[in-house]
Amino acid sequence: MEHFETTRVEKQNRSQKFQQFSVGDYIKIGFLFKEGEKKRLQFFEGIVIAFCNKKITLRRVGAQAQFGVERVFSLTSPQIQTLKILQSQNFGRSKLFYLRKRVGKAAFGLQ
Repeated sequence: MEHFETTRVEKQNRSQKFQQFSVGDYIKIGFLFKEGEKKRLQFFEGIVIAFCNKKITLRRVGAQAQFGVERVFSLTSPQIQTLKILQSQNFGRSKLFYLRKRVGKAAFGLQ
């Protein structure tokens, strides 16, 4: 029983060690990526389009702004090492799925 309580506390502490951010913020996440036996830190930066149950969805524009790349991260995952807010924005919505239809600079909702 103690094992389950300690893992729950560890997960809460892990998710609270990051800065507070909200939907619409442009953030950079560094996570451990395993290739064979090697581990390295890989970064993914994009705009937060959804935040639900300690999971965030990040979206960035791919090569030549022709397609978008989305990735879902769990904040309680031990693979996430760093989280940095690059630009903070205020939106009046809780989900920014309409940004999927935008192209170029408009895809980031920058003002």
